[in-house]
Amino acid sequence: KKIFMKIYSFTFAREGSKGIKNKNLIKFNNKSLIYWAINDCIKSKLINKSFVSTDSDKIAKEAFKAGAVIPFKRPKKLSTSSSPEYLSWKHAMEFLKKKNDLPDVFVSVPCTSPLRSSKDLDNMISFFLKKKPDFLVGVSESDRSPFFNIFKMKKNNKIEIFSKPKKKIFRRQDSPKTYDLTTFAFISKPKYIMKSKDFYSGSVIGFKVDKKRSIDIDTIQDLKYAEYLKKYYGIKK
Repeated sequence: KKIFMKIYSFTFAREGSKGIKNKNLIKFNNKSLIYWAINDCIKSKLINKSFVSTDSDKIAKEAFKAGAVIPFKRPKKLSTSSSPEYLSWKHAMEFLKKKNDLPDVFVSVPCTSPLRSSKDLDNMISFFLKKKPDFLVGVSESDRSPFFNIFKMKKNNKIEIFSKPKKKIFRRQDSPKTYDLTTFAFISKPKYIMKSKDFYSGSVIGFKVDKKRSIDIDTIQDLKYAEYLKKYYGIKK
């Protein structure tokens, strides 16, 4: 017998953005980045409700048009470039708790991963339900390695390998596998979000995602590259 679970997605999209002005509203494949994030959530077979937390009327309007629930206007103090996003996660969960509508599973779906799909979200949620960690993140294999070709720079431009391996490594392929954090999704339980000061202190697991679709939009170059990848690999959106 299938047990009904409340699985809610949240997209956190503030007005200001440093790399690209009004990043969340910028167009990718003729639609805004916020549209694609909400669309992935709505097309998901497992997410019951898609929320957006924003301080911007423009973003709220666009999100509402795309089918999201806008339960509140995010307080300004949680919307500056220096306010950590996890505080907005806590704020959203506290709000739902007061409304007596806390979900069983919380899924943060950022705007910056337009090549992600609703199927990716469902795969990640299923993995989360199966493995039962405190926190699940999407990861992809790194091209560069702190054991081989990532350095720290000291005084007088002296460089040294970022992390010294136990034995000398002459080829990148021989260095330990490392992974990049993606912005496909972040999945947790409301209780963990509300009590935790650092989401990475509990049991955190990574879900491997398709590297060619794992681009995280931070600059105009990233956006152009995402358009190129979509075209080159025939990624459906």
